[in-house]
Amino acid sequence: MHELRFCHLDEVALLQSYIAKEWREEHIFVKSRKVLDFQYLDRKHSRYNVLIAYNTQTKEFDGILGFTLLSQYDKKLKDEWIWTSLWSAKKAYASLGLKLYRHLFELLKIQNTSTAGLSGDSIKFSKLFYDKMDKLYHFYIKNDNKKAFKLAIFKQNPPAKKPNLKLNLKKLSLEEFKNSTLKCHFTPQKSKTYFINRYLKHPFYKYEALGVFKEGVLKAVFFIRIVRAEKAKAVLIVDFWGNVSGNLREAFVEFLQKRRCEFVSLLCYVPKKEYFLKMGFSLPSDDELLPVYYEPFLKQNVAIYFALTSKHKNASFFKGDSDQDRVNNIKCKFALSKPKEH
Repeated sequence: MHELRFCHLDEVALLQSYIAKEWREEHIFVKSRKVLDFQYLDRKHSRYNVLIAYNTQTKEFDGILGFTLLSQYDKKLKDEWIWTSLWSAKKAYASLGLKLYRHLFELLKIQNTSTAGLSGDSIKFSKLFYDKMDKLYHFYIKNDNKKAFKLAIFKQNPPAKKPNLKLNLKKLSLEEFKNSTLKCHFTPQKSKTYFINRYLKHPFYKYEALGVFKEGVLKAVFFIRIVRAEKAKAVLIVDFWGNVSGNLREAFVEFLQKRRCEFVSLLCYVPKKEYFLKMGFSLPSDDELLPVYYEPFLKQNVAIYFALTSKHKNASFFKGDSDQDRVNNIKCKFALSKPKEH
């Protein structure tokens, strides 16, 4: 009755119809084919990276499981890591969701995989497929020059540390980024082409490459975008490339002051949280508030649960991985830039 297979290129209407009925009619993937294509269209394999349960009798989809491959943004990369997302099955077929997951793992021989944004039943079921499950860390550095904050609530003051005068931050042009020669400190191993296509040539969001220089030599790159809400701005770090040690707090405060932003936040999982704490980032205390959602803006703390399976000691998850920094509102003029071709 059900064929478990990849979604064909000519089945995009069926996919959007399923999302409209099982999620909501106003879902961004229903409203914008371009957003859907950016997230799941796999030109290399001529398919959508969505495993579907095709009902041979009704000619409809009864379940879907989306996934993202490294090769979607760099065809030369080996798909040694898979992010799963967009998981759903109709209530009439209770076990179909688990069948889709098992089939994907068997089909692609998955050894390294992660996902985020888990809730409810997905947390319970994810324990069957992943080795580790926890909440993402939410690091931040606040603009010490501001006395009042509209987006967040801060109570604590960071521990005083001497700034590392050898380190500074500078926005990289696309050409400067293309000439960089860094390596990933964390796994999965992403490439320069991956970062360019995933972020710097994004069709909607305006991402920037913020370089970390040590005595004039590029050591690392933070991939950022600026969000606006409540007539205020914040900086979101969505990914990281390279390796650097040293206190960057003062450099970030200066950057925040120049951009007139309240804080910079970094939502991620890394094996040792000290890596970013030593850079001057803090983790919120129980009486602090650091928002996660901006489309629409939600002024409250939200725990983002992730799951991960990998034998790599530096296995990580950043906000830009999977679908966690996906466009939700193409009319959001503050967060979006003029569309560019991918």
